[in-house]
Amino acid sequence: MSKFNRRQLLQGIGGLTIGTVITNKHLILNAATSRIEIQVWDSQGNPLDSKKLDNLYFLDLRDNPIPELPRQVTAGKLFSDSPQFLFAIALKMLVDGFGEVTLYADNKSQGYSPQDFPLNLNLAFAESRLYRVSQAVSLWKKEGIQFPNTLETRLAKAQTDLEKAIITNEIATKLKWCNSSLVQSLWAGEEAVFIQAKQKIQERKNFLMGCNFFGYPDKGEEYNKRFKELFNFATIPFYWKSFEPKLGQKDWNSNNLKVNWLQQHQIIPKGHPLVWFHEVGIPDEVRTKPYSEIKNLIAQRVEEITRYYQGRINYFDIINEPHGIIWANELGFSLEQFIELTQIASEASYKGNPNLVRIINNCCLWAENVSYGKPPQHSPYEYLRICLEENIDFEVIGLQLYYPDQDLFEINRILERFSQLGKPIHITELGVSSSTQKDESSFFIEPTGLWRSSWSETIQADWIEQFYTICYSKNYIQAISWWDLADGGSFMPYGGLLNRDLTPKLGYYRLKELLSQWNNQKYS
Repeated sequence: MSKFNRRQLLQGIGGLTIGTVITNKHLILNAATSRIEIQVWDSQGNPLDSKKLDNLYFLDLRDNPIPELPRQVTAGKLFSDSPQFLFAIALKMLVDGFGEVTLYADNKSQGYSPQDFPLNLNLAFAESRLYRVSQAVSLWKKEGIQFPNTLETRLAKAQTDLEKAIITNEIATKLKWCNSSLVQSLWAGEEAVFIQAKQKIQERKNFLMGCNFFGYPDKGEEYNKRFKELFNFATIPFYWKSFEPKLGQKDWNSNNLKVNWLQQHQIIPKGHPLVWFHEVGIPDEVRTKPYSEIKNLIAQRVEEITRYYQGRINYFDIINEPHGIIWANELGFSLEQFIELTQIASEASYKGNPNLVRIINNCCLWAENVSYGKPPQHSPYEYLRICLEENIDFEVIGLQLYYPDQDLFEINRILERFSQLGKPIHITELGVSSSTQKDESSFFIEPTGLWRSSWSETIQADWIEQFYTICYSKNYIQAISWWDLADGGSFMPYGGLLNRDLTPKLGYYRLKELLSQWNNQKYS
C-alpha cells in the first residue's frame, strides 16, 4: 500500500495522521468544563461492573490517550469531566460471540462533544466499529482487493442489526441488537484484514523470521534443531545487570558462544538491549549514581559492546521501552532525559559500529498507560515522533506485540499508524498462550485475554497464522521475532512454539507451513 493510501485508510477509519494539528479551530470546544454521562451494559445485559468500567479512557482524534479527568463511576454509569476537544472513547469489554477486546467509539471518526451525552456506549461501539470496517473495506476494494460474499453478508447483517438497535427503545432488546451488530463487525473486520493481507503478499527474499535465543546451550540439541528449522534471525541477551554485575566485569563468553553457533548456521544475531531502565537493566552500582555519570557509563557501555561485536552483531536494540512506562523507569527519568539518553545510545552505537542497524524498541503501543498511570508517562508514538523531530539517528522502529487485548483489525490499524513515522518496522517481541492453565515457570503466571475462544494450541496457531500474514504483507515490516521458542521459562504462560519437552505445538507447524508457502509461491 502506498503512503498516500495508508494515510487515507487511517483518516477514513478514525485515525488522523501526524500532520493533523489538534488545535485546529474546528476541534477546540468551549473552554468551560462540561460534565458527561456514559452508560454501559455487559454482554449479559447487566450494568457493567464499576471496576471494569473505570478502565474506560479517552483519546484525541489522533488516537493518543489523554490523562484521566475527574470522574465518578458506579455500576453501568461513568460521570466525567469532558475533554476540551473532540474525543473518542476506549474500553476493554467481553463481547459475547467474539472475545474480550478493546472497543472504540469515535462518532464515525467525527469525535464526541458534550452535546452528544448522555451516551449509550454499547450502541456507540456498534456504530463506530461498523463504520471503521466498512470504510476500510471500501478503500481496499478500490485498491483491487476482492472479498467473498460472506464478508458482504456479515456487514449487511451488522447494518440491519444496528438499525434495529437504534429504533428500539426497550433496553434489553436494544442491547441484544447492539451486541449482534458488534459481533458481525468484529468478525468482518478480522476477515477483511486477513483477506487483503493474503492478496497483497509479494516476494520477501530478505525477510527476517526471528525468535529470542535464550535457551542456548542449556536446552540441548533438540532446541537447536527446532530453532534453525524455522528461524534466520536470533535475539541474544545483553541485560546490563547480568552482563556486567560489577562495573568493568563483563561476561563476554556466554554471548560469544551464542554468536558463534548462530554464525555457523547462517542465522543473523541481534543484541537486546543496550539501554533499559528495568530492574534487570540496572546494575546495583549504577542505581546510586547521578544522572550525569549514568550518561557517561551508558555511552561507554554502548560503544564498547557495539565495537566488540562489529561485523558479528550488526543489529541491536539500542534502547528499550524508553517512553516512561513505570516498570522501565526505575530511576524516574523525564521524557527529556529519555530523549537525551536515546541520542547518547544512537551516537555511541554508531561510533562502535557505523554499519549497525539501530532499533528503538517500544512496548504498550496503544499507550493506555498515559491515561491510567501517573506522569512522567508518554505514548511510544509521541516519544518516537520527538526523536525524529530532534534528528536522532536510528534505522528501525521496534514494536512489541504480546497479546494486546485488541482484535486483528485494530492491530493492523496500529501498524499502519506507526508506519506513518517513515521508518522500517521490526516486530521485536510477541507471543500468545496455547493454554488457559497457570504456568508457574513463565514470567506471567496466568494467560490473559480472550480471542474468539479459550486459549489452546489451535487458537494460538490461528492467531499466529493471521498475525504473521498481516505483517508479511507489509513491506515496511522487515522482521518478526517470537518470544520464546519453548515453554518452561517462557515470558507468556504456555507462550512457546514448543512444549516443555521441546515437541512442536500446532503453532510451530503452522508457521513452518506459512514460510514454505511464501517461499515457494510464484509471484507476478
